[in-house]
Amino acid sequence: MKKTAEKQPKTAAEASAPAVSSDKAAKKEKHFTLSDTSALPVQLGYLYLAIPMYLFLFGWLKLPLALLTGAVLTAGLVFAWRDAPQVDVSFLRKEPVIKLLCLALLVIIWLYLSGVGGYCYQNYDHQWRNAILHQLVDQPWPVVYTDTHGTFNGPAAMIYYFLQWLPAALWGKWFGYAASQIFLYFWCLIGIFLTLLLVMGRMQKCSVWIVLAFICFSGLDTVGDFILNNSPSFLWFAGNHIEHWAYGFQFSSMSTQLFWVFNQAIPAWLITMLLLLQKNNRSVIFIYAFSFLFCTLPAVGLVPILAFLGIRRIVQSYDKTLTVEKNIWRILGEALTFQNLVCGCLITLLSYFFLTVNHTTTNGMHLAPMEQLLPSYLLFVFLEALVYFIAIYKYQKKEPLFAVSLISLLIIPMIRVGASVDFCMRASIPALLILLLLIMDTVAASKAKKDWRVFVPTVALLLVGSLTPYHEFDRSIANTIRYAYDQSTPIYAEEVDLLTDGIPTNFFGESEGSIFFDYLAK
Repeated sequence: MKKTAEKQPKTAAEASAPAVSSDKAAKKEKHFTLSDTSALPVQLGYLYLAIPMYLFLFGWLKLPLALLTGAVLTAGLVFAWRDAPQVDVSFLRKEPVIKLLCLALLVIIWLYLSGVGGYCYQNYDHQWRNAILHQLVDQPWPVVYTDTHGTFNGPAAMIYYFLQWLPAALWGKWFGYAASQIFLYFWCLIGIFLTLLLVMGRMQKCSVWIVLAFICFSGLDTVGDFILNNSPSFLWFAGNHIEHWAYGFQFSSMSTQLFWVFNQAIPAWLITMLLLLQKNNRSVIFIYAFSFLFCTLPAVGLVPILAFLGIRRIVQSYDKTLTVEKNIWRILGEALTFQNLVCGCLITLLSYFFLTVNHTTTNGMHLAPMEQLLPSYLLFVFLEALVYFIAIYKYQKKEPLFAVSLISLLIIPMIRVGASVDFCMRASIPALLILLLLIMDTVAASKAKKDWRVFVPTVALLLVGSLTPYHEFDRSIANTIRYAYDQSTPIYAEEVDLLTDGIPTNFFGESEGSIFFDYLAK
């Protein structure tokens, strides 16, 4: 009788309760059971970020340092793997195979249209991204030029957040540059699949509308462009790039992020999702540290989100039955883990020493001239963000991430790095993703409650916003077809010489006299 009682299934409440990774009983279970596989999406996310980091360590550092830092990264990865939060994706097993294949095909086509891999028309930003990959394939690691054509006073090293390219670059060293482009496509595809898997796991639902909302989410660029340019040609069936309609400011749609800056967008999406899904602070610094060499500008945008998540988990873990002193020790014990304190800090220090060789990473941050740009700013933030926050206010006003993302999207446009609006476009990526998640939550909740006063306007805003990625799709398809017929438009963005034709200080820094290249690099 006793054995029979022990085998009784859990109650519905127990089965639906989220598992806590720090539970001692859970840790005693055997690995690779069905209950443990729910942590696999997060664990694969860690691995996706770690693989390029290993390549950087062994490609750029002296061998003894590479072995040491590689061992630290491995230990941190193991600890983070064991502490990974569970994300239940068992609902996918109930979905028809044909539906899952259709969703996968939708993502495959989306990435295909982006130009990644060179299969479809590439926007002009790819001229720099292709050149970076080519340099990483053709040149020995680390990439250092002694002859800089007078651009620099001494040897110049490539200093950039290029981790997203490294697996493809290594493949290209073995099989050639063309093979590296093919590998890059599939490597990016894996990153997008992992991100969408985490999004669906968070929502506990697999549906076409989630994927479409992710692909098509954007601010109301068509409305702003129509107001300022008074031209309906921008509103509907045209392939113009319309997101720079507000002078001095720009947020990018999810598709624009992929079509123009995939190397920053994909890791930024994945890192943001991994941070949001953590149940404690045991691995947050470890996860965040990867962002510096993957997506430096989005890493800045992640700071307020990381700070809030850390503080919220501290408050949630505070035990009123214990003394203040014991709570402090518990909180410190949770945060000061090996993966955070040793591995995360080591990655951060290496990233700092490497990136600061390029002086554009250490200066140039300043406030935008808001006294001149105030009218443009007010229209911009209203149409790009505030309309959505107003629409979802009823359902999300008590969610602290609502305020965090709102404040971030209000402040980020006011900051400049250099003379361009790159900071506004890239640092906003994490907050825009959080806004999208809150919109998805609102649409699902309002539909379930048949609250059409919230559901209809929110969906209408999403539909109007989807005209922005439509322009990206239109341009990509039209130019690809045009090239296939008369080759009047090159499908492949012509590469630039990063040392002479591009903006050298964006990609290179003088290696002599730097801590990284004097003491750490090969």
